[in-house]
Amino acid sequence: MLSFGSPAVQLAAMYRILVEEKRWLSRDRFLNALNYCLALPGPEAQLLAAYVGWMMHGILGAVLAGGLVILPGMICMMALSYGYVTGGDSTVGEVLLYGLKPAILVIVLDATIRVGTQVLRTRLMLALAGLAFVGTFFFNLSFVLVGVGTALIGFFAGLVDIAAVPGQAKSPPVAGWFPGGPREGDLADHIPATLGRYLRTCALWVALWFVPVAVLIAAFGLDNVFSQIAILFSKMAVLSLGGPYAVNSYVAVHAVEPYGWLTHNEALDGLALAELAPGPVILFQQFVGFLAAYRHPGVLPPLAAGTLGGLLSIWIISVPTFLWIFLVGPFIERFRENKLINATLSAVTGGVLGVVLTFAVRFGTRTIFLRGEPISAFGLNFTLPDFASADPWALAIAIVAGIAMFCFGLGMVATLAVSCAVGIIPYLIDTIGMGTLHTGLLGLVAGAAIGFPAGPVAVWCLHLRIQQRRAMVLAIVAGSAIGDLIVAAVFFVVTNLLGGAAASLQMLKNPLFQGPILILGGIVLLLVVSRSALLGLPRQEHARPERWTYVGAGLAGLIALAASVTHPENLLAIGAVFAVLGIGSDSGTTLLAGFFVGTATTWFSTIELLCHLGEKQGRQIMLRVMQALCVLCIAAGLVQLGRAANLFSG
Repeated sequence: MLSFGSPAVQLAAMYRILVEEKRWLSRDRFLNALNYCLALPGPEAQLLAAYVGWMMHGILGAVLAGGLVILPGMICMMALSYGYVTGGDSTVGEVLLYGLKPAILVIVLDATIRVGTQVLRTRLMLALAGLAFVGTFFFNLSFVLVGVGTALIGFFAGLVDIAAVPGQAKSPPVAGWFPGGPREGDLADHIPATLGRYLRTCALWVALWFVPVAVLIAAFGLDNVFSQIAILFSKMAVLSLGGPYAVNSYVAVHAVEPYGWLTHNEALDGLALAELAPGPVILFQQFVGFLAAYRHPGVLPPLAAGTLGGLLSIWIISVPTFLWIFLVGPFIERFRENKLINATLSAVTGGVLGVVLTFAVRFGTRTIFLRGEPISAFGLNFTLPDFASADPWALAIAIVAGIAMFCFGLGMVATLAVSCAVGIIPYLIDTIGMGTLHTGLLGLVAGAAIGFPAGPVAVWCLHLRIQQRRAMVLAIVAGSAIGDLIVAAVFFVVTNLLGGAAASLQMLKNPLFQGPILILGGIVLLLVVSRSALLGLPRQEHARPERWTYVGAGLAGLIALAASVTHPENLLAIGAVFAVLGIGSDSGTTLLAGFFVGTATTWFSTIELLCHLGEKQGRQIMLRVMQALCVLCIAAGLVQLGRAANLFSG
């Protein structure tokens, strides 16, 4: 449930949990198993999970681990498939996909870097990863060819210089496994199985794979859609040596052309949905199976046929994974100290990571650039993105997601949420039009002008931020911004009652009205700010660890909201700002949306800036700036009164 978009994301999550957090495996043992799993057909994450489960708890452990690593993604992809066929043209779905794709690109790149730093342990592996990327991206080499080539290079490197082959760099051993578990050098009791037990286990999983295929062919014939699904995905289970992206590309081509199950655009949509679903991206094949059966249901209702087609696809994809583990698992343990085998498999691992990077870059170019120019010369065979066709919003979302993850260390779920929020902006612009956008920008300016933090809530917020309580600070910022938004909405209600339900209050633009409002608001705010800045909380010398508690953060947000709503000077300040900008009561929802963004942004950025200056200096700057703004407000009011008295004419 924590892995989106790429094998690199899944492998990075598994390394963190299995090695660093649970300490069920040492680093070397994890990487040795990973080398084997990357060389086997099928989804790497499911193979590795099944292997770890088998090594710790036998066949039952393998089935549980390998099955549960794909189950959340299967459920999610089934739900996405239902939504796609019943509301595939949904605007909400398109908007969400638009915001999520650039974020997934950043997540994939982040995970690729994390996995690469752990797995690429020698210069040879790093070089092979680079060569694999160049070969697959620029020359469109076959992924099987890359795998065979890297395996041969690793094999001969092992023959020439055993001591320097990849895979031999030893790290300090991890402090054991789980308490009471096997030691690093021991094999589990079920691993040294007899030949009879080995053959019976493999025969069982071969039967689970091929018996349903044979039954479908015998019952419905070769032309039935379910038989075709079983045959195509069985073939993929054997030939999927180039990684899931290569297999997905092969399946997409055959699903579009020979079978006609879906269109080219639908295949691209399915690939995007597979990136969104947690779990292996090979779940794209479930989407293909669902659509194939949905479009050719026979006597079944289309949704029922699609469900059966998706489940059949998952069965054919998953069962061979367990077969490969039960076939190869004993040899992984018996030969994990064999330097020549390790050299060969480590080289394959380097090549596979280069292929993963190729598809991450290709996914990124499809996401950011709308058009590309095919390059076919001197052996080159790739698509050069047309930089003039760059989607500025997609690029902006990717940059925001990158800053959130790499600079602020924001988690995956939070990054996806932020990207979705940014992705809604272009949809709103297209929906409301540029004229209303001007109103929204006007509200943004008003919110930024009114949102500068001051008073005891601001001091409390600054104090918590300096103590590294970021979660509490975000709750306070949200509460204060919502409170300001409520006050602004109340201002509109009041002005509507005074000036008519639909008409704008033209008096707001009258200097004779603006002058007293500005002077009165400036004086009141100056008194409040000067008094509140003296308030504060006791200093804590030792920072507390960052915590997120729903109750504590919720209470902090409610306190900040209540403070903003109940202080009458907020209404005066908002009235003064609206008077200066000439904002009337007919501005509507768009202005309020811009106002909320402006005030929240000002709160957050100001607190962050003041935090870096220190609590004492930050509070002093907060006081002086607010006092200066109040003085400017009073001066502006005097100027407006002068204009009303024609003192500046002639």
